[in-house]
Amino acid sequence: MIGGSKNLKILKQMPDETKIQSFADKYASKKTTFTSQSVQTQQKEPSKSFSEMAQKAPSNLKQVDPKKKMQAELIYLVKGIDAGRNAWYYVLVERLKLQLFLKALNDEIIHLENYGNILYSAYGEEPSPDITVKLKEEYGIE
Repeated sequence: MIGGSKNLKILKQMPDETKIQSFADKYASKKTTFTSQSVQTQQKEPSKSFSEMAQKAPSNLKQVDPKKKMQAELIYLVKGIDAGRNAWYYVLVERLKLQLFLKALNDEIIHLENYGNILYSAYGEEPSPDITVKLKEEYGIE
């Protein structure tokens, strides 16, 4: 955790009607699989065995712990002001405390550690791309 301060003042940058999304929701790919066009494309391609596909699969892909994959939807990026400076936090919210956490985001001050674990944090406007990539790989977010 940065700065040693336990209080974080929430920045009110989002309009109230904006839906808050988890890290996983934000980066989830939403493509349809059962359109007539995709079915036609699949029929034109010759079928391949699993072993053929496995040989052509990139070898740099890591297996993701299934427990972490399930937790991906509980990771939130929180931006605010800590000790007078802009700060951001990736927080893994405990599932049972999720609704309380979402409600607390509307408060002026929030104690993030009361709702889960702070995975990454730093001073600044946005997390660096390498932190975002690291989270995606660690939690299997596509």
